[in-house]
Amino acid sequence: MRRVLFGCVIAGCAFAQSPFIYNRSVLNAASYIPPTLPGGAIAQGSIFSIFGSGLGPATGVQVSSFPLNTTLAGTSITVTQGSTTVNAIPIYVSVTQINAIMPSNAPLGVAVVRVITGNPPQSNPMRVNIVTTAFGIFTATGTGLGPGILQNFISGTNEPINSPTIAATPGQIMVLWGTGLGPVAADNVAPTAGNLPTQVAISVGGVPATNILYSGRTPCCSGVDQIVFSVPNNAPLGCWVPVYIQTAGSVVSNVVTMAITPNGSSCLTSASPFAGAGNFGAFVSLRVTTHEDIGTLSAVDVVGDYTGAIAYKAPASNFPFNPVLSLPPSGTCTAYSVKGDLLGGDALPGAVPAGGTGLTLGSAFTLSGPGGMQMIPNFLNTNPIQYLGGSISSNLFPSSLFLNPGSYNLSSLTGGTIGSFSVTGTMPQPLTWTNRSSIFTVSRSQPLNVTWSGGSGTQVFVVGFGVDLPTNSTSVFGCLASVGATSFTVPAVFLSNFPATRANPLQSKSVVYLGNAPNALSAPALNASGLNSGYAAFQFATGKTVFFQ
Repeated sequence: MRRVLFGCVIAGCAFAQSPFIYNRSVLNAASYIPPTLPGGAIAQGSIFSIFGSGLGPATGVQVSSFPLNTTLAGTSITVTQGSTTVNAIPIYVSVTQINAIMPSNAPLGVAVVRVITGNPPQSNPMRVNIVTTAFGIFTATGTGLGPGILQNFISGTNEPINSPTIAATPGQIMVLWGTGLGPVAADNVAPTAGNLPTQVAISVGGVPATNILYSGRTPCCSGVDQIVFSVPNNAPLGCWVPVYIQTAGSVVSNVVTMAITPNGSSCLTSASPFAGAGNFGAFVSLRVTTHEDIGTLSAVDVVGDYTGAIAYKAPASNFPFNPVLSLPPSGTCTAYSVKGDLLGGDALPGAVPAGGTGLTLGSAFTLSGPGGMQMIPNFLNTNPIQYLGGSISSNLFPSSLFLNPGSYNLSSLTGGTIGSFSVTGTMPQPLTWTNRSSIFTVSRSQPLNVTWSGGSGTQVFVVGFGVDLPTNSTSVFGCLASVGATSFTVPAVFLSNFPATRANPLQSKSVVYLGNAPNALSAPALNASGLNSGYAAFQFATGKTVFFQ
Protein backbone atom coordinates (compact mmCIF):
# COMPACT_ATOMS: atom_id res chain seq x y z
CA MET A 1 0.00 0.00 0.00
CA ARG A 2 2.86 2.39 0.82
CA ARG A 3 4.38 1.80 -2.62
CA VAL A 4 1.03 2.58 -4.30
CA LEU A 5 0.65 5.85 -2.37
CA PHE A 6 4.26 6.84 -3.03
CA GLY A 7 3.75 6.16 -6.74
CA CYS A 8 0.70 8.44 -6.71
CA VAL A 9 2.70 11.24 -5.11
CA ILE A 10 5.44 10.95 -7.74
CA ALA A 11 3.22 10.41 -10.79
CA GLY A 12 0.25 12.56 -9.75
CA CYS A 13 -2.78 10.25 -9.73
CA ALA A 14 -5.58 11.63 -11.89
CA PHE A 15 -8.17 11.17 -9.16
CA ALA A 16 -6.10 12.66 -6.34
CA GLN A 17 -7.43 16.20 -6.82
CA SER A 18 -11.02 17.14 -6.20
CA PRO A 19 -12.53 19.43 -8.82
CA PHE A 20 -12.50 22.95 -7.46
CA ILE A 21 -14.27 26.05 -8.84
CA TYR A 22 -12.52 29.32 -8.14
CA ASN A 23 -14.53 31.96 -6.31
CA ARG A 24 -16.83 33.99 -8.57
CA SER A 25 -15.46 32.21 -11.64
CA VAL A 26 -18.65 31.14 -13.42
CA LEU A 27 -18.86 33.66 -16.26
CA ASN A 28 -20.49 34.39 -19.59
CA ALA A 29 -18.06 32.76 -22.05
CA ALA A 30 -17.96 35.84 -24.30
CA SER A 31 -18.13 38.91 -22.05
CA TYR A 32 -16.41 37.67 -18.86
CA ILE A 33 -18.34 40.36 -16.96
CA PRO A 34 -17.92 39.57 -13.23
CA PRO A 35 -20.97 37.61 -12.05
CA THR A 36 -21.85 40.08 -9.28
CA LEU A 37 -22.37 42.93 -11.77
CA PRO A 38 -25.71 43.49 -13.52
CA GLY A 39 -24.56 42.14 -16.91
CA GLY A 40 -22.74 39.17 -15.40
CA ALA A 41 -25.69 36.80 -14.99
CA ILE A 42 -25.89 33.60 -17.06
CA ALA A 43 -28.72 33.37 -19.57
CA GLN A 44 -30.72 30.23 -20.24
CA GLY A 45 -29.35 28.56 -23.37
CA SER A 46 -26.07 30.51 -23.31
CA ILE A 47 -22.47 29.33 -23.16
CA PHE A 48 -20.74 29.91 -19.84
CA SER A 49 -17.23 29.24 -18.58
CA ILE A 50 -16.10 27.69 -15.32
CA PHE A 51 -12.55 28.28 -14.11
CA GLY A 52 -10.84 26.22 -11.44
CA SER A 53 -8.59 23.20 -10.97
CA GLY A 54 -9.07 19.49 -11.51
CA LEU A 55 -12.09 20.17 -13.71
CA GLY A 56 -11.26 17.67 -16.45
CA PRO A 57 -8.52 15.85 -18.36
CA ALA A 58 -5.00 17.20 -18.70
CA THR A 59 -5.50 17.62 -22.45
CA GLY A 60 -8.56 19.65 -23.34
CA VAL A 61 -11.43 17.84 -25.08
CA GLN A 62 -14.01 19.55 -27.29
CA VAL A 63 -17.27 18.21 -28.70
CA SER A 64 -17.29 17.52 -32.43
CA SER A 65 -20.76 16.29 -33.34
CA PHE A 66 -24.43 16.30 -32.41
CA PRO A 67 -26.28 15.29 -30.34
CA LEU A 68 -24.50 16.79 -27.36
CA ASN A 69 -24.38 14.90 -24.08
CA THR A 70 -24.39 15.95 -20.44
CA THR A 71 -21.02 14.24 -19.88
CA LEU A 72 -17.79 14.95 -21.76
CA ALA A 73 -14.50 13.14 -21.06
CA GLY A 74 -15.86 12.04 -17.69
CA THR A 75 -16.91 15.57 -16.62
CA SER A 76 -20.47 16.69 -15.95
CA ILE A 77 -22.04 19.82 -14.43
CA THR A 78 -25.14 20.10 -12.27
CA VAL A 79 -27.25 23.21 -11.74
CA THR A 80 -29.36 23.06 -8.58
CA GLN A 81 -32.00 25.33 -7.12
CA GLY A 82 -33.79 23.89 -4.10
CA SER A 83 -35.13 20.48 -5.08
CA THR A 84 -34.64 21.11 -8.81
CA THR A 85 -31.48 19.89 -10.54
CA VAL A 86 -30.67 20.06 -14.25
CA ASN A 87 -27.51 19.13 -16.13
CA ALA A 88 -25.51 21.67 -18.10
CA ILE A 89 -24.06 20.51 -21.43
CA PRO A 90 -20.24 20.59 -21.54
CA ILE A 91 -18.76 21.49 -24.94
CA TYR A 92 -15.13 21.85 -23.80
CA VAL A 93 -13.40 20.48 -20.73
CA SER A 94 -9.83 20.74 -19.44
CA VAL A 95 -8.03 20.81 -16.11
CA THR A 96 -8.60 24.54 -15.54
CA GLN A 97 -11.59 25.48 -17.71
CA ILE A 98 -14.98 24.20 -18.78
CA ASN A 99 -17.23 25.75 -21.42
CA ALA A 100 -20.81 24.55 -21.17
CA ILE A 101 -24.34 25.42 -22.21
CA MET A 102 -26.71 26.52 -19.48
CA PRO A 103 -29.80 24.46 -20.29
CA SER A 104 -32.78 26.43 -21.53
CA ASN A 105 -34.90 24.84 -18.80
CA ALA A 106 -32.54 25.88 -15.99
CA PRO A 107 -34.42 27.48 -13.08
CA LEU A 108 -34.38 31.28 -13.05
CA GLY A 109 -32.79 33.04 -10.10
CA VAL A 110 -29.91 32.05 -7.85
CA ALA A 111 -28.73 28.47 -8.27
CA VAL A 112 -25.65 26.39 -7.44
CA VAL A 113 -23.24 24.94 -10.00
CA ARG A 114 -21.10 21.88 -9.26
CA VAL A 115 -18.59 20.00 -11.39
CA ILE A 116 -18.56 16.20 -11.17
CA THR A 117 -15.53 14.23 -12.37
CA GLY A 118 -16.26 10.85 -10.81
CA ASN A 119 -13.64 10.44 -8.10
CA PRO A 120 -13.76 12.50 -5.91
CA PRO A 121 -17.39 12.91 -6.87
CA GLN A 122 -18.03 16.66 -7.02
CA SER A 123 -16.61 20.15 -6.64
CA ASN A 124 -17.44 22.88 -4.21
CA PRO A 125 -20.74 24.66 -4.93
CA MET A 126 -20.61 28.03 -6.71
CA ARG A 127 -23.52 30.46 -6.85
CA VAL A 128 -24.80 31.61 -10.21
CA ASN A 129 -27.62 33.94 -11.17
CA ILE A 130 -29.68 32.56 -14.06
CA VAL A 131 -31.75 34.92 -16.19
CA THR A 132 -33.71 34.82 -19.43
CA THR A 133 -31.23 36.98 -21.35
CA ALA A 134 -27.77 38.44 -20.74
CA PHE A 135 -25.81 38.87 -23.93
CA GLY A 136 -22.05 38.70 -24.33
CA ILE A 137 -20.10 39.54 -27.48
CA PHE A 138 -17.14 37.33 -28.37
CA THR A 139 -13.85 39.22 -28.80
CA ALA A 140 -10.66 38.62 -30.75
CA THR A 141 -8.65 39.07 -27.54
CA GLY A 142 -10.61 36.38 -25.69
CA THR A 143 -11.00 38.70 -22.68
CA GLY A 144 -14.36 40.34 -23.34
CA LEU A 145 -12.51 43.59 -24.19
CA GLY A 146 -11.46 45.07 -27.49
CA PRO A 147 -12.27 44.03 -31.08
CA GLY A 148 -15.48 42.07 -31.28
CA ILE A 149 -15.99 39.07 -33.52
CA LEU A 150 -17.89 40.77 -36.31
CA GLN A 151 -17.79 39.81 -39.98
CA ASN A 152 -18.02 42.27 -42.85
CA PHE A 153 -20.67 40.70 -45.07
CA ILE A 154 -19.64 41.13 -48.69
CA SER A 155 -21.14 37.93 -50.13
CA GLY A 156 -22.10 34.48 -48.93
CA THR A 157 -18.55 33.30 -49.58
CA ASN A 158 -16.74 36.48 -48.55
CA GLU A 159 -17.22 37.47 -44.91
CA PRO A 160 -13.85 38.58 -43.47
CA ILE A 161 -13.59 39.30 -39.78
CA ASN A 162 -13.61 43.03 -39.11
CA SER A 163 -10.24 44.37 -38.02
CA PRO A 164 -8.27 47.63 -38.24
CA THR A 165 -6.85 46.45 -41.57
CA ILE A 166 -10.19 45.10 -42.89
CA ALA A 167 -12.59 47.83 -41.83
CA ALA A 168 -16.30 48.08 -42.46
CA THR A 169 -17.97 50.92 -44.32
CA PRO A 170 -21.04 52.96 -43.34
CA GLY A 171 -24.14 51.04 -44.38
CA GLN A 172 -22.34 47.69 -44.60
CA ILE A 173 -24.06 44.54 -43.35
CA MET A 174 -22.31 43.01 -40.33
CA VAL A 175 -22.57 39.62 -38.63
CA LEU A 176 -21.92 39.80 -34.87
CA TRP A 177 -21.21 36.67 -32.80
CA GLY A 178 -22.17 36.25 -29.16
CA THR A 179 -24.13 34.24 -26.65
CA GLY A 180 -27.03 34.89 -24.30
CA LEU A 181 -30.04 35.93 -26.41
CA GLY A 182 -32.25 33.49 -24.54
CA PRO A 183 -33.65 29.95 -24.31
CA VAL A 184 -34.58 27.64 -27.19
CA ALA A 185 -36.55 24.38 -27.44
CA ALA A 186 -33.48 22.10 -27.40
CA ASP A 187 -29.81 22.74 -26.60
CA ASN A 188 -28.28 19.37 -27.50
CA VAL A 189 -29.03 19.38 -31.24
CA ALA A 190 -28.11 21.66 -34.13
CA PRO A 191 -30.06 24.90 -33.62
CA THR A 192 -32.94 25.85 -35.85
CA ALA A 193 -32.46 29.14 -37.68
CA GLY A 194 -34.90 31.89 -36.84
CA ASN A 195 -35.25 35.09 -34.86
CA LEU A 196 -35.63 34.69 -31.12
CA PRO A 197 -38.30 36.78 -29.36
CA THR A 198 -35.78 38.70 -27.23
CA GLN A 199 -35.85 42.45 -27.84
CA VAL A 200 -32.48 43.53 -29.27
CA ALA A 201 -30.96 47.00 -29.63
CA ILE A 202 -27.53 47.73 -31.12
CA SER A 203 -25.36 50.81 -30.72
CA VAL A 204 -22.41 51.58 -33.02
CA GLY A 205 -20.39 54.53 -31.74
CA GLY A 206 -23.44 55.83 -29.90
CA VAL A 207 -25.66 55.63 -33.00
CA PRO A 208 -28.53 53.10 -32.98
CA ALA A 209 -28.36 50.43 -35.69
CA THR A 210 -31.99 50.39 -36.76
CA ASN A 211 -31.70 47.84 -39.58
CA ILE A 212 -31.50 44.54 -37.70
CA LEU A 213 -31.87 41.64 -40.13
CA TYR A 214 -31.48 38.64 -37.81
CA SER A 215 -31.08 37.85 -34.12
CA GLY A 216 -31.04 34.16 -33.24
CA ARG A 217 -28.96 30.99 -32.96
CA THR A 218 -26.35 30.03 -35.51
CA PRO A 219 -27.34 26.74 -37.17
CA CYS A 220 -23.80 25.46 -36.69
CA CYS A 221 -23.37 25.81 -32.96
CA SER A 222 -25.55 25.32 -29.90
CA GLY A 223 -25.53 28.27 -27.54
CA VAL A 224 -23.97 30.62 -30.12
CA ASP A 225 -26.01 33.57 -31.38
CA GLN A 226 -25.70 35.78 -34.43
CA ILE A 227 -27.00 39.31 -34.83
CA VAL A 228 -27.02 40.64 -38.39
CA PHE A 229 -27.35 44.40 -38.84
CA SER A 230 -26.33 47.34 -41.01
CA VAL A 231 -23.74 49.86 -39.86
CA PRO A 232 -25.53 53.22 -39.44
CA ASN A 233 -24.62 55.63 -42.22
CA ASN A 234 -23.76 58.30 -39.64
CA ALA A 235 -21.70 56.05 -37.36
CA PRO A 236 -18.34 57.57 -36.33
CA LEU A 237 -15.20 56.42 -38.10
CA GLY A 238 -12.12 54.92 -36.49
CA CYS A 239 -10.30 51.77 -35.47
CA TRP A 240 -11.95 51.43 -32.08
CA VAL A 241 -15.61 52.37 -32.58
CA PRO A 242 -17.53 51.06 -29.53
CA VAL A 243 -20.32 48.53 -30.08
CA TYR A 244 -22.71 47.05 -27.55
CA ILE A 245 -25.95 45.05 -27.47
CA GLN A 246 -28.88 45.75 -25.17
CA THR A 247 -31.45 43.00 -24.70
CA ALA A 248 -34.91 43.11 -23.14
CA GLY A 249 -34.62 46.88 -22.93
CA SER A 250 -32.22 46.93 -19.99
CA VAL A 251 -29.51 44.23 -19.99
CA VAL A 252 -26.27 45.60 -21.48
CA SER A 253 -23.50 43.45 -22.96
CA ASN A 254 -19.78 44.02 -22.81
CA VAL A 255 -18.63 46.92 -24.98
CA VAL A 256 -16.42 45.82 -27.89
CA THR A 257 -14.88 47.68 -30.81
CA MET A 258 -15.07 47.55 -34.58
CA ALA A 259 -13.21 49.39 -37.33
CA ILE A 260 -15.07 51.69 -39.74
CA THR A 261 -13.56 53.73 -42.56
CA PRO A 262 -15.21 55.54 -45.50
CA ASN A 263 -14.03 52.95 -48.04
CA GLY A 264 -13.09 49.91 -45.96
CA SER A 265 -9.37 50.64 -46.06
CA SER A 266 -7.01 50.22 -43.12
CA CYS A 267 -7.38 52.73 -40.31
CA LEU A 268 -4.09 51.98 -38.56
CA THR A 269 -2.17 54.87 -40.07
CA SER A 270 -4.41 57.34 -38.25
CA ALA A 271 -5.31 55.25 -35.20
CA SER A 272 -2.21 55.30 -33.06
CA PRO A 273 1.53 54.86 -33.28
CA PHE A 274 0.97 51.84 -31.03
CA ALA A 275 -0.12 49.60 -33.89
CA GLY A 276 1.46 46.48 -35.31
CA ALA A 277 4.51 44.60 -34.16
CA GLY A 278 7.49 46.37 -32.63
CA ASN A 279 8.89 48.09 -29.56
CA PHE A 280 6.65 50.73 -28.01
CA GLY A 281 7.01 53.02 -25.02
CA ALA A 282 5.12 55.82 -23.31
CA PHE A 283 5.71 58.07 -20.30
CA VAL A 284 2.81 59.88 -18.66
CA SER A 285 3.27 62.57 -16.01
CA LEU A 286 -0.04 63.20 -14.28
CA ARG A 287 -1.49 65.45 -11.60
CA VAL A 288 -4.65 64.06 -9.99
CA THR A 289 -6.85 66.25 -7.79
CA THR A 290 -9.70 64.42 -6.05
CA HIS A 291 -12.44 66.14 -4.08
CA GLU A 292 -13.42 63.62 -1.41
CA ASP A 293 -16.73 64.27 0.34
CA ILE A 294 -18.12 60.74 0.82
CA GLY A 295 -17.19 58.85 3.96
CA THR A 296 -15.29 61.82 5.40
CA LEU A 297 -16.08 64.11 8.34
CA SER A 298 -15.46 67.11 6.09
CA ALA A 299 -14.64 67.53 2.42
CA VAL A 300 -10.96 67.48 1.47
CA ASP A 301 -9.02 67.91 -1.76
CA VAL A 302 -6.29 65.33 -2.20
CA VAL A 303 -3.68 66.15 -4.86
CA GLY A 304 -1.04 63.75 -6.12
CA ASP A 305 1.67 64.05 -8.76
CA TYR A 306 2.73 60.86 -10.51
CA THR A 307 4.80 59.67 -13.42
CA GLY A 308 4.27 56.32 -15.05
CA ALA A 309 5.50 54.33 -18.00
CA ILE A 310 4.62 51.40 -20.17
CA ALA A 311 7.09 49.78 -22.53
CA TYR A 312 6.80 46.49 -24.33
CA LYS A 313 7.66 44.52 -27.43
CA ALA A 314 4.40 43.68 -29.16
CA PRO A 315 4.05 40.61 -31.37
CA ALA A 316 2.50 40.87 -34.82
CA SER A 317 -1.30 40.95 -34.56
CA ASN A 318 -4.31 41.68 -36.74
CA PHE A 319 -5.88 43.25 -33.66
CA PRO A 320 -3.32 45.61 -32.07
CA PHE A 321 -5.74 46.72 -29.34
CA ASN A 322 -4.58 48.11 -26.02
CA PRO A 323 -7.34 48.96 -23.51
CA VAL A 324 -5.31 51.89 -22.16
CA LEU A 325 -4.12 53.38 -25.45
CA SER A 326 -6.81 52.44 -28.00
CA LEU A 327 -9.26 55.27 -27.43
CA PRO A 328 -12.79 55.61 -28.84
CA PRO A 329 -13.63 58.31 -31.42
CA SER A 330 -14.35 61.85 -30.21
CA GLY A 331 -17.84 62.24 -28.83
CA THR A 332 -18.17 58.57 -27.84
CA CYS A 333 -17.66 56.35 -24.79
CA THR A 334 -16.45 52.86 -24.05
CA ALA A 335 -16.71 50.73 -20.90
CA TYR A 336 -14.99 47.79 -19.23
CA SER A 337 -16.17 45.47 -16.45
CA VAL A 338 -13.41 43.26 -15.10
CA LYS A 339 -12.18 41.30 -12.13
CA GLY A 340 -9.85 43.22 -9.81
CA ASP A 341 -9.36 46.70 -8.35
CA LEU A 342 -8.30 49.06 -11.13
CA LEU A 343 -7.82 51.88 -8.61
CA GLY A 344 -5.67 49.65 -6.43
CA GLY A 345 -2.99 48.72 -8.96
CA ASP A 346 -4.61 45.91 -10.95
CA ALA A 347 -4.23 46.22 -14.73
CA LEU A 348 -6.77 45.85 -17.50
CA PRO A 349 -6.42 42.58 -19.44
CA GLY A 350 -4.25 43.22 -22.49
CA ALA A 351 -2.52 46.36 -21.21
CA VAL A 352 0.62 44.41 -22.08
CA PRO A 353 -0.32 42.41 -25.20
CA ALA A 354 -0.49 38.64 -24.95
CA GLY A 355 2.83 37.27 -26.13
CA GLY A 356 4.49 40.65 -25.58
CA THR A 357 7.52 41.20 -23.40
CA GLY A 358 8.37 44.12 -21.17
CA LEU A 359 11.22 46.44 -22.08
CA THR A 360 13.70 48.35 -19.94
CA LEU A 361 13.78 52.02 -20.88
CA GLY A 362 16.81 52.92 -18.78
CA SER A 363 18.43 52.56 -15.37
CA ALA A 364 17.10 55.93 -14.14
CA PHE A 365 15.50 59.14 -15.38
CA THR A 366 15.42 62.83 -14.61
CA LEU A 367 12.31 65.00 -14.82
CA SER A 368 13.02 68.75 -14.79
CA GLY A 369 10.50 71.57 -14.71
CA PRO A 370 9.42 74.81 -12.98
CA GLY A 371 9.78 73.15 -9.58
CA GLY A 372 13.31 71.84 -10.11
CA MET A 373 14.49 68.33 -10.93
CA GLN A 374 13.57 64.88 -9.62
CA MET A 375 15.59 61.74 -10.06
CA ILE A 376 13.37 58.75 -10.90
CA PRO A 377 14.64 55.18 -10.53
CA ASN A 378 13.76 52.55 -13.10
CA PHE A 379 10.32 51.93 -11.66
CA LEU A 380 9.35 49.68 -14.57
CA ASN A 381 11.11 46.80 -12.84
CA THR A 382 9.13 47.26 -9.61
CA ASN A 383 6.08 49.49 -10.02
CA PRO A 384 4.99 51.23 -13.25
CA ILE A 385 3.85 54.31 -11.30
CA GLN A 386 6.14 56.62 -9.29
CA TYR A 387 4.83 59.13 -6.74
CA LEU A 388 6.38 62.59 -7.15
CA GLY A 389 4.61 64.62 -4.47
CA GLY A 390 1.26 65.75 -3.16
CA SER A 391 -0.86 67.82 -0.84
CA ILE A 392 -4.09 67.70 1.17
CA SER A 393 -6.29 70.74 1.70
CA SER A 394 -6.64 72.38 5.14
CA ASN A 395 -2.85 72.28 5.51
CA LEU A 396 -2.88 68.78 6.98
CA PHE A 397 0.73 68.40 5.87
CA PRO A 398 3.17 70.52 3.85
CA SER A 399 2.71 70.51 0.10
CA SER A 400 5.31 68.63 -1.95
CA LEU A 401 3.65 69.14 -5.32
CA PHE A 402 5.95 69.04 -8.33
CA LEU A 403 3.96 68.97 -11.58
CA ASN A 404 2.89 72.61 -11.84
CA PRO A 405 1.93 73.97 -15.28
CA GLY A 406 4.92 74.72 -17.50
CA SER A 407 7.66 73.14 -19.60
CA TYR A 408 9.34 69.86 -18.59
CA ASN A 409 12.24 67.75 -19.81
CA LEU A 410 12.37 63.98 -19.36
CA SER A 411 15.73 62.27 -19.91
CA SER A 412 17.10 58.78 -19.40
CA LEU A 413 20.53 58.56 -17.82
CA THR A 414 21.60 55.34 -19.50
CA GLY A 415 19.93 53.17 -22.07
CA GLY A 416 18.18 49.92 -21.25
CA THR A 417 16.68 47.68 -23.89
CA ILE A 418 16.51 50.84 -25.98
CA GLY A 419 18.90 53.76 -26.29
CA SER A 420 18.94 56.91 -24.17
CA PHE A 421 16.50 59.72 -24.92
CA SER A 422 15.54 63.27 -24.00
CA VAL A 423 12.08 64.75 -24.63
CA THR A 424 10.40 68.06 -23.75
CA GLY A 425 6.70 68.59 -23.11
CA THR A 426 4.28 70.98 -21.46
CA MET A 427 2.06 70.47 -18.43
CA PRO A 428 -1.10 72.44 -19.34
CA GLN A 429 -3.25 74.61 -17.12
CA PRO A 430 -6.02 72.53 -15.52
CA LEU A 431 -9.64 73.05 -16.42
CA THR A 432 -12.39 74.03 -13.95
CA TRP A 433 -15.13 71.48 -13.33
CA THR A 434 -18.06 73.89 -13.13
CA ASN A 435 -20.83 71.53 -11.93
CA ARG A 436 -18.67 69.38 -9.64
CA SER A 437 -20.37 70.50 -6.43
CA SER A 438 -23.79 69.42 -7.71
CA ILE A 439 -22.73 65.83 -8.42
CA PHE A 440 -23.02 63.60 -5.40
CA THR A 441 -25.44 60.73 -6.03
CA VAL A 442 -25.20 59.31 -9.56
CA SER A 443 -28.10 57.21 -10.78
CA ARG A 444 -26.90 54.30 -12.91
CA SER A 445 -30.15 54.50 -14.88
CA GLN A 446 -29.80 58.18 -15.82
CA PRO A 447 -27.31 60.09 -18.00
CA LEU A 448 -24.47 61.89 -16.21
CA ASN A 449 -23.80 65.45 -17.36
CA VAL A 450 -20.41 67.06 -16.71
CA THR A 451 -19.54 70.69 -17.52
CA TRP A 452 -16.23 72.57 -17.40
CA SER A 453 -14.36 75.67 -18.50
CA GLY A 454 -10.74 76.34 -19.37
CA GLY A 455 -8.32 73.58 -20.18
CA SER A 456 -6.35 75.53 -22.79
CA GLY A 457 -8.47 74.16 -25.63
CA THR A 458 -7.32 70.57 -25.08
CA GLN A 459 -9.52 67.58 -25.74
CA VAL A 460 -11.21 66.48 -22.54
CA PHE A 461 -11.86 62.99 -21.22
CA VAL A 462 -14.48 61.92 -18.67
CA VAL A 463 -13.74 58.69 -16.81
CA GLY A 464 -15.66 56.99 -14.01
CA PHE A 465 -14.66 54.09 -11.76
CA GLY A 466 -16.82 51.85 -9.63
CA VAL A 467 -14.86 49.37 -7.53
CA ASP A 468 -16.61 46.85 -5.30
CA LEU A 469 -13.97 45.55 -2.91
CA PRO A 470 -15.88 42.61 -1.34
CA THR A 471 -16.40 41.06 -4.78
CA ASN A 472 -13.10 42.27 -6.25
CA SER A 473 -14.72 43.74 -9.36
CA THR A 474 -14.42 47.03 -11.24
CA SER A 475 -16.45 48.80 -13.89
CA VAL A 476 -15.08 51.84 -15.70
CA PHE A 477 -16.39 54.09 -18.43
CA GLY A 478 -14.23 56.35 -20.59
CA CYS A 479 -15.51 59.11 -22.85
CA LEU A 480 -13.79 61.60 -25.18
CA ALA A 481 -15.46 64.96 -25.69
CA SER A 482 -15.14 66.71 -29.02
CA VAL A 483 -12.32 69.25 -29.25
CA GLY A 484 -13.48 72.60 -27.90
CA ALA A 485 -16.49 71.18 -26.03
CA THR A 486 -17.34 72.46 -22.54
CA SER A 487 -19.75 69.69 -21.54
CA PHE A 488 -20.34 65.99 -22.02
CA THR A 489 -23.25 63.72 -21.18
CA VAL A 490 -22.36 60.13 -20.35
CA PRO A 491 -25.21 57.88 -21.57
CA ALA A 492 -26.82 55.82 -18.82
CA VAL A 493 -26.03 52.60 -20.65
CA PHE A 494 -22.33 53.01 -19.78
CA LEU A 495 -23.23 53.13 -16.09
CA SER A 496 -25.58 50.16 -16.18
CA ASN A 497 -22.93 47.54 -15.33
CA PHE A 498 -21.43 49.55 -12.46
CA PRO A 499 -21.66 48.10 -8.95
CA ALA A 500 -23.76 50.11 -6.54
CA THR A 501 -21.74 52.02 -3.95
CA ARG A 502 -22.02 50.25 -0.58
CA ALA A 503 -23.27 51.93 2.57
CA ASN A 504 -19.90 51.28 4.16
CA PRO A 505 -17.58 53.62 2.18
CA LEU A 506 -14.59 51.44 3.01
CA GLN A 507 -16.02 48.71 0.78
CA SER A 508 -16.36 50.82 -2.37
CA LYS A 509 -14.35 53.19 -4.52
CA SER A 510 -16.64 55.38 -6.59
CA VAL A 511 -15.18 58.37 -8.41
CA VAL A 512 -15.51 60.40 -11.60
CA TYR A 513 -12.59 62.22 -13.25
CA LEU A 514 -12.16 64.64 -16.12
CA GLY A 515 -8.99 66.06 -17.61
CA ASN A 516 -6.99 66.56 -20.78
CA ALA A 517 -7.01 63.48 -22.98
CA PRO A 518 -3.75 61.81 -24.08
CA ASN A 519 -3.03 62.11 -27.77
CA ALA A 520 -0.25 59.87 -29.01
CA LEU A 521 -0.21 61.58 -32.39
CA SER A 522 0.36 65.12 -31.11
CA ALA A 523 2.31 64.40 -27.91
CA PRO A 524 6.11 64.85 -27.95
CA ALA A 525 7.69 61.82 -29.59
CA LEU A 526 9.93 59.54 -27.58
CA ASN A 527 12.83 59.08 -30.01
CA ALA A 528 15.32 56.41 -29.04
CA SER A 529 17.22 53.68 -30.83
CA GLY A 530 15.45 50.35 -30.59
CA LEU A 531 12.04 51.99 -30.13
CA ASN A 532 9.63 51.88 -33.06
CA SER A 533 7.27 54.42 -31.56
CA GLY A 534 6.66 56.24 -28.30
CA TYR A 535 5.55 59.47 -26.70
CA ALA A 536 5.62 61.48 -23.49
CA ALA A 537 2.37 62.98 -22.22
CA PHE A 538 1.69 65.55 -19.52
CA GLN A 539 -1.83 65.44 -18.13
CA PHE A 540 -4.08 66.59 -15.33
CA ALA A 541 -7.23 64.99 -13.95
CA THR A 542 -9.82 66.52 -11.65
CA GLY A 543 -11.94 64.04 -9.75
CA LYS A 544 -14.78 63.77 -7.28
CA THR A 545 -16.02 60.90 -5.17
CA VAL A 546 -19.63 59.97 -5.91
CA PHE A 547 -22.30 57.55 -4.77
CA PHE A 548 -23.53 55.20 -7.53
CA GLN A 549 -27.05 54.02 -6.90
